[in-house]
Amino acid sequence: MRRVLIAVATLASTPALAAPDWLQPVLVGEIDWRQHVSEVEGFDGVTLARLRVGARAYPVPWLMASGVAEWAQEKPALIDAFVAATLGESLRLSMGMSKTPLFISARDESQEARAIPELSLLAQTFWPRRDLGIEAWWAPKTLPVEAWVRVGNGSRSPLGNDNSLPALDARVDGRWGRARGDVDAFWGFRAGAGVHVENAYDRAGIGGIGPQNFVFYRAPPVSGPRSVVEAHARLDVGPVRVLAEGAAAWERRSRDTDGNPNTPREGLPRMESQGASLEVSWVVVGRPRGDGARWPVAPNDPTGMDAVNAGQVPTGAVELAARVERLWLGRGASDIQPGGTTGGALAVRWWVTSFFGLGAAGYAQRYDTAPLEDPGRRNSWLALARATVSVP
Repeated sequence: MRRVLIAVATLASTPALAAPDWLQPVLVGEIDWRQHVSEVEGFDGVTLARLRVGARAYPVPWLMASGVAEWAQEKPALIDAFVAATLGESLRLSMGMSKTPLFISARDESQEARAIPELSLLAQTFWPRRDLGIEAWWAPKTLPVEAWVRVGNGSRSPLGNDNSLPALDARVDGRWGRARGDVDAFWGFRAGAGVHVENAYDRAGIGGIGPQNFVFYRAPPVSGPRSVVEAHARLDVGPVRVLAEGAAAWERRSRDTDGNPNTPREGLPRMESQGASLEVSWVVVGRPRGDGARWPVAPNDPTGMDAVNAGQVPTGAVELAARVERLWLGRGASDIQPGGTTGGALAVRWWVTSFFGLGAAGYAQRYDTAPLEDPGRRNSWLALARATVSVP
C-alpha cells in the first residue's frame, strides 16, 4: 500500500511542480470492479469508470477559466469549458459549458467525492446535467442565502440547441452553520429549491436511469414545454449528514400528423414524473464533511503524506453511507405505460489521503415494469469496488 501511495503522490505532484502558480492541473481517475445482475445492464470485471483531464487557469485573482474532458463511456466528452469572473465578494458570473444548478448531490459535490459512488437514481433521472449557458451566482455575506440563475441551451451539448428557445434554471438556498463555510461548526443546515424550464422538440422524455447509466424505463418523445422542480434539505450534526431530495416533472407531448411543419401538431396527454431520495452518511474516522465539494480527510494529516513519508499507511477518513429512493415515471397519460423503481444503496469509503481513496458499494432495485432488454426480470443489483485518484 505504501508503494502505491508513493507512486500516486509522485504522479499527482509532478504536473503541479511543472505548472506555474496560476495554472492548476485537473486529473481524476477511477478504476472499478463491477458485478451486475445481468450482462444487459453492464459489463462485469475491471473497467475504467472515468478519466478526467484538464486544467484551471487563474490569470488574475478574480478570473478563472476551466477546461476538462472526460472519458467515461465509449468516447471522450467535453464536460467543462467556461470562464468565471468574481465581482466583489458575493457575485460571480460565468459563461460556457458547465453544470446546471439543480440538486445538492449533483451540483455541489464532486463526482469522485460522493459518499455513495455515482449519482442517485433521482439525480440521474431528473438533473438537467450540463449545458452551454450564462450563469449568475449570488451569496451575500450579510444574509444566509445562496442563489443561482442560468440561461442555457438546455441540450446538454456545447454545439447548439434543437430549437431556438433557451432553457432557464434557478435555485435558491438558505444556509446556516457549517453550510455557510464555517468548517469548525458542529452543525450545519442547507435547504432550498430549484426549477428548470425549457421547450423540448421531439426529445426523449424523462426515463429511469440506473447507477451505471442503464436505462430501465424508456419514456416516449416529448415536444413542448418541460418543467422540472426540485427541493432539498441537508443537515449536518457532528460526523453525521442527512440529505433529502425530491423532484417532479411535467412534460408536454404532441405529434406531427401530416408531415407539414407549418400546420399545428396534434396534442397528446401530458406526462408527469416524481421521485424522492433520502441519504445518510457517517464519517466514522476523520474530519466531518464541510460545505465544499471535496471528501473527508484526517484532521491531523489532511494530505496523508506525513504518514507516507514516515513509512506508515495513512489513517485517512472512513465513511459509511446508506440511501433509499423511489421513482414514479410516465404518469398521467393514458396512452403510456407508467414505470418506476424502488431502490437502495450501501457504501463504505476509505479516503486514504487527500488525493487517493478506496471504496465499495452495493445497489439494489425493484422495477415497476421490466426493462425492454430483459422483459422477464424486475429485480436488479450491482456490486462495485472502486479506487480513485483526484488532483487537486
